[in-house]
Amino acid sequence: MMITLDLIFCCLIVGFNVEKVQYKNVIFTVWDVGGQEKLRPLWRHYFNNTDGLIYVVDSLDRERIGKAKQEFQAIIRDPFMLNSVILVFANKQDMKGAMTPMEVCEGLGLYDLKHRKWHIQGTCALKGDGLYEGLDWLSSTLKELKATGYSSSGTSVF
Repeated sequence: MMITLDLIFCCLIVGFNVEKVQYKNVIFTVWDVGGQEKLRPLWRHYFNNTDGLIYVVDSLDRERIGKAKQEFQAIIRDPFMLNSVILVFANKQDMKGAMTPMEVCEGLGLYDLKHRKWHIQGTCALKGDGLYEGLDWLSSTLKELKATGYSSSGTSVF
């Protein structure tokens, strides 16, 4: 059985794309809403009916982890995102001096999230390391939730 899910893919780099991606028997509609700071207020217009968030962190950028936390917390606190499953990719794990996934968890405040399904995955995007493990977690978690009647819809006031 094919499952279709909507995801938001956020990172603090330039980019804005919409693509359908099939991974195993799940079709993800991925809204890549990375971008410059002036574009970030537009992100929330894509949150309605979003099943999951993939948030990518540059694990080398210790100076901007506070900014990454600020953006991340704003996203997950949006009323449309309150039921979304969260996958964090701690990227650049192959680089010397990169924050560990545990440090990224602390930096983003993941340990403080109660009643939220989340997972952090160390990755090296250039080599593909960790990407499939993260997507496996995301797809299996969303399938489980869908089977129990999970709804990603929330309410929001614009």
